[in-house]
Amino acid sequence: MNYVYMLKCIDNTYYIGWTNNIKKRLAAHNSTSSGAKYTRSRRPVTLVYCEGYQDKSSAMKREAELKKLSKVQKNNLVDSINHGELLTIYDANENPCGNLPRNTVHALGLRHHVCHLWLIEEKNGIMGMWLQQRGKDRPLNPSMYDLAATGHIDPNETPLNAALREAWEEIGVKFDDSNIAVLGTTEQSYPRPDGGFDDELVHAFAVRVDNQPDFNIGSEVERMVWISFSEFAKLEQGAEFAKTSAGIIKANEVCCIGKGEWQAFEKYLKFNEKTC
Repeated sequence: MNYVYMLKCIDNTYYIGWTNNIKKRLAAHNSTSSGAKYTRSRRPVTLVYCEGYQDKSSAMKREAELKKLSKVQKNNLVDSINHGELLTIYDANENPCGNLPRNTVHALGLRHHVCHLWLIEEKNGIMGMWLQQRGKDRPLNPSMYDLAATGHIDPNETPLNAALREAWEEIGVKFDDSNIAVLGTTEQSYPRPDGGFDDELVHAFAVRVDNQPDFNIGSEVERMVWISFSEFAKLEQGAEFAKTSAGIIKANEVCCIGKGEWQAFEKYLKFNEKTC
């Protein structure tokens, strides 16, 4: 994809350009040794507007059009998209470089961060975890099984606070940050069914409970199901189905397998065999 983008400089002026790699270009603009001549003395710059085009010529034509706009017109263009949920955009070095609307981020495949929470519980001497079944009306992966709580990280929100917030909003459970384990980060990139693309860095966390939580699931979740680690591992290894507390589920009904996160979780388990 070719991107036409608008940056706001530290002196409140705008820079407009085009690129076929927005992450690298954003990193270059805020680098001390590269980027456009105009932005070198006006750092840091933030991304305030972005459009996507399939071909270079269309992008360059649009770039020329935007450069002809007055300062007031540019301000109005930026203001026209600043509504709804905003997500922080990251460059190739994972540095934050601006906030844009969620629908723009997804449509253009802009880099952003999300959080995942693994909820562990032992049942009858068998270690396992809870999965949520996503709501039937969710725009992404409706009715599929996912980790206990997942979601976007709001601007200026820490990944841990985001995970705790999502657990409360989605499944109605409050956790103390003192007993949350940090699993690390993993990459997650995939096409969206709405025609967009998700390019995400996942911040993964885990928490263990001694008894089944008193779930108070929100509107985005259908139900919670428990699955043993051994059954989940089978899905990760290519099995077509697995047993859960709610019966058999098929691998193609689970949207949290095959994304590299299980490997990080296994390492966590090996280091905490006595407690988990």
